[in-house]
Amino acid sequence: RVECFTASRISSLQHRNNFLLASSPSAVDEEKYRPTPPVPFRDENAFVLAGELPDEAHQDDASPPPIRQSKLSKNPLLSPPRRLPNPYGWMRDDSRTNTTVLNYLREENEYTRQMTQHLDGLTEELYEEFLVAIEETDYTTPAAYAGYWYYSRFVEGLSYPIYCRAPRKEGELYHPPINEGWNEKCDNPFDMQPLLPDEEVYLHLPEMASTKTYLASGAIRVSPDDKHVAYSLDEVGGETCQLYIKHIESGKERVLYDGDELLEGDGSIVWDNEGRAIFFCTLDATHRPYRLYRRQVFDNEGSYIDNKMQKDELIFEEEDGSFSLRIMKTFDRRHLVLTCSAKESTELHYIDLERSKDIEDSVAEQLVCISKRLDKLCYRATSCAGYWLIQTNNMGNTPNLSLKACRVGEEEDPSSWLDVVNTENEKPEVMFTGGDGRSLDGVTIFSPPDENNDAPLSYGVVSGREEGIPRIWILEFAEGEINDATMSLKASPLHVTKSCRLEFDESAYDCGIGGNRDNTLPHVVVSYDSLVTPPSHIAIPLSNPEDFEARKVLKEKQVEGYDKELFGCERFTVKSRDGETEIPVSMVFQRDSLTKNNGNIPVHLYGYGSYGASIESSFRSTRLPLLKRGVVYVLAHVRGGGENGRPWYEEQGKYLGKKNTFNDFVDIARWLTDESELGASDDIGRGITNPSKLSCEGRSAGGLLIGASINQAPDLFRAALLGVPFVDLMCTMVDSTIPLTCIEWQEWGNPNEEEYHDYMMSYCPMQNVQEGKTYPSCLITGGLHDPRVAYWEPAKFAATLRHKSTSPGPILLKTDLDAGHFAASDRYKYLKEQAFEFAYLLEQLGVV
Repeated sequence: RVECFTASRISSLQHRNNFLLASSPSAVDEEKYRPTPPVPFRDENAFVLAGELPDEAHQDDASPPPIRQSKLSKNPLLSPPRRLPNPYGWMRDDSRTNTTVLNYLREENEYTRQMTQHLDGLTEELYEEFLVAIEETDYTTPAAYAGYWYYSRFVEGLSYPIYCRAPRKEGELYHPPINEGWNEKCDNPFDMQPLLPDEEVYLHLPEMASTKTYLASGAIRVSPDDKHVAYSLDEVGGETCQLYIKHIESGKERVLYDGDELLEGDGSIVWDNEGRAIFFCTLDATHRPYRLYRRQVFDNEGSYIDNKMQKDELIFEEEDGSFSLRIMKTFDRRHLVLTCSAKESTELHYIDLERSKDIEDSVAEQLVCISKRLDKLCYRATSCAGYWLIQTNNMGNTPNLSLKACRVGEEEDPSSWLDVVNTENEKPEVMFTGGDGRSLDGVTIFSPPDENNDAPLSYGVVSGREEGIPRIWILEFAEGEINDATMSLKASPLHVTKSCRLEFDESAYDCGIGGNRDNTLPHVVVSYDSLVTPPSHIAIPLSNPEDFEARKVLKEKQVEGYDKELFGCERFTVKSRDGETEIPVSMVFQRDSLTKNNGNIPVHLYGYGSYGASIESSFRSTRLPLLKRGVVYVLAHVRGGGENGRPWYEEQGKYLGKKNTFNDFVDIARWLTDESELGASDDIGRGITNPSKLSCEGRSAGGLLIGASINQAPDLFRAALLGVPFVDLMCTMVDSTIPLTCIEWQEWGNPNEEEYHDYMMSYCPMQNVQEGKTYPSCLITGGLHDPRVAYWEPAKFAATLRHKSTSPGPILLKTDLDAGHFAASDRYKYLKEQAFEFAYLLEQLGVV
């Protein structure tokens, strides 16, 4: 970071130790008997430079200038540079140890506590309702792999899952019956009666977390010989993980070291196919996964190699700061795939793990590239019977991803990728063209044994979207040349002979690939839920997916006291202010709430709208306390998300189209309050509430959405929840030293460049708080160790809102000093925080 201060710099910094210019939060206004908020020091002369930096802004002669634009960028930098006001810049402390800053955050937390302590009873009531709904003692659907059934268990009173497995009989397709008494505790409070016969615990997170304030697991990988588990743990919330290996039978745990220091990485782990070595990625100074290593941890006899004798082989290093690394093992366990990805370009490499077992040369030399990175080329690859199934955007020439194939070992470049066609009809046709109507998200390949010699080569389970909702297709693959004069494109020998799109009873729902580990099973497990239907896991036969009777429900979520018939949901569209775009909206409610429609129904509007991520119409038991108290919960599927395919994001919701995201959200809010002159698919939801009864919420980039929306229309909302909000867009995105910044330039634009600066400045929440305007009440949360949205962003925004605006309710800041971006890792602490937020919300909406 480069910050430039005027002549008042020294005195400004001295004032950091005296940040409370007014009364502290513990002080009480004698006239109103109400706590007063902290008033942090504000340096009106502090600024950050955007654009081409002058030489004197460099920290010293030995420091290289910050990287200001990606290698792909051709845009000129601002020259001369421009100043960005940063009056609360002193709140930034990269070390998270500055006592002045920490004390200020504690003062804010204390003020929030005093302002909300009268809600303690309601918070506890909501928390108890959450506990009833979630089934504190529960388990995940057992998944088959090799000789075991794998699942995790949750125990009442324990905050973290217990990872278990039980023996699987040869040829067993479905897990055996659940043991009676499985939910009864043993004498040891950490133990339960077994779920399946001969259950074995291979990772016990509650015991590991008993002395920690935070614990999040990264990867958990059992070795191919079933004897060891390699896992990674984040014990702070900063998304930097330590790596461990444990012998399952004896319970002996080994910590991995890098010299004298603990080995740290991004959390990813992949075993080689012999169970002797692991692959992992490490992070650079900006928290970017940039190096892939291989470390042999067991010798040829299976004995553990002493830490001091272990050596790392560097397999790959990513030098471009806009790219990051990700590793995975293919579903058939044959290949390790290394993905080097930026926002608008991808490069995939792979290692044949079966071949590498027989070669003693450097593993790095076995790395094969599927296609070198090219501008605008994004792709993924899935192995299928000696082919790579490529999902690609065709250099940006198709709005969605198309499906192509090439033989493994014959990758070369995109010109070798051929279309996968469907031959089940008289005229062959391309299955996934990348056109507007159907989007492709991923492919999972199953190859069950062909006992009768009549099965297809493989089955493909494809996830994607069509008609705005998630879809799953099941394909049957065969191999053979396709000769058809009507085909204008050359087709791959790997083709589809039969396809089926899975259908379900409800018109709007969420579905996806469930917990599948074994690619030899004759069925796929899919997850299914909707706004009013609790989650279930269903086994669907690959050879007969259309037959509803052949489907087997493996597990249904039980929600105590929930009666589906009392609740309803709707999906409709609202026309955007551009007069053309139809914005999808989902709404869930208790039926008797809408029968009382007098334009005064309390409504909570939730949105995200970034990175192409979709907000699905899924079931959330934590919503039930709101619905039962008459609140209507609305999901805004705004541009920037992926609900209508990649164009909804790529073409209309990023870069210089980003303001569509905020406009869509405000337009939906105006529709709900009947302030909109625009049309909709029908009158569903129109005018059901008014600004005094409308609240809004978003987290992370969704917090940017909320910040920009309340700046645009501060009088439209009564209250706003901003969770770890990305609100200091400009001061963050000019600074390449802040984690993720370089990568994010291909999402929002680079504000150091002329092309993007003014546009980004026009919607940055921190820079656009309206002076003297009445704003909604706000509850703003942050995490001290958050590497994605630094804690100082919500802190600075809360201070800015208080300084510039007025509000009928409080502006509250609550920072978790023991967590990061994803809030508490402890499930009970997480639910208590959720209950606190909902109690605040219900009071602001006048429900309590």
